[in-house]
Amino acid sequence: MIYFGLLMILIAGLGNPVQTAVNSRLRTYTVSPLIASAISFIVGTIILLVLTLATRRTILISGQVAASLPWWAWMGGVMGVIGLTGNILLFPKLGSIRTVLLPVIGQIIMSMLIDWLGLFGATPVPVSVSKISGLALVFIGLAIYSRSRKDTNGSKGNLLWCLLAVLMGTVFAIQPAMNATLAAGISSAIHAAFISFSTSMLILFAIIAIIPQHRSLVRGAFKVRGPWWAWTGGLFGANYVTMFAWFTPVLGLGLVSLTGIFGMLTMSTIIDSLGWLGATKSKINSGQLTGLLIVLAGIVIIKQF
Repeated sequence: MIYFGLLMILIAGLGNPVQTAVNSRLRTYTVSPLIASAISFIVGTIILLVLTLATRRTILISGQVAASLPWWAWMGGVMGVIGLTGNILLFPKLGSIRTVLLPVIGQIIMSMLIDWLGLFGATPVPVSVSKISGLALVFIGLAIYSRSRKDTNGSKGNLLWCLLAVLMGTVFAIQPAMNATLAAGISSAIHAAFISFSTSMLILFAIIAIIPQHRSLVRGAFKVRGPWWAWTGGLFGANYVTMFAWFTPVLGLGLVSLTGIFGMLTMSTIIDSLGWLGATKSKINSGQLTGLLIVLAGIVIIKQF
């Protein structure tokens, strides 16, 4: 079960950059990044609704079960919107590489703290020298990897924006912890992912409805033409949220986050090297490979010890 879970999380991580690339293409047709994201959430919500009905026959939850869960277990969708909006705001300030890697640092740190301190209902995981060593290797690998990637935006951002990006990354660790608690409480990772996705979708549409310039673009957003795959971002997002909700209690949030991040960096590198999904083609260099291998070595050490 452990290795199956790691494989599923790795696949989910591999799908994350695909979702980003797909949503980026959709954004060129809808103009608004918020509308493109909302469409992605609609697709994911519909998929998860069908799967929830197929596996549970209902999307309703009894009042007794709902009352037994902590209030924050229902907040995963809110965290998803905060993370999404944060990335939209950070990109022009920090550039593409820092917008990805600085939140990753925050995600890793918070994931480990949640595991080690037993936050958000997690079972506390003992801290060891080996785990600290593995984590240090992960950060060294990330540093090497980031230095070898060409930024598509020249902005470097000041220290405040960099710290905000790291802080924003903590959201991506808190969200799966919340969803995992919800999944355990209602006995379904798929149902929990549906609740999280539908919450994010509703919040996004509320934000769009408030902003006039975005509201005026909604009508034409669903009339756009483009490749069929530009509408599939929600599929990858739904899989990502579901797998994290499912396997976080089994593997621990730290290991799940690191495995997902490794998959994300790997697929991002592959997409760039092959020029897939409209990405600018760039060759893989030794720094990228070295960084990825060091990150993998750190994950293996954390897993083993």
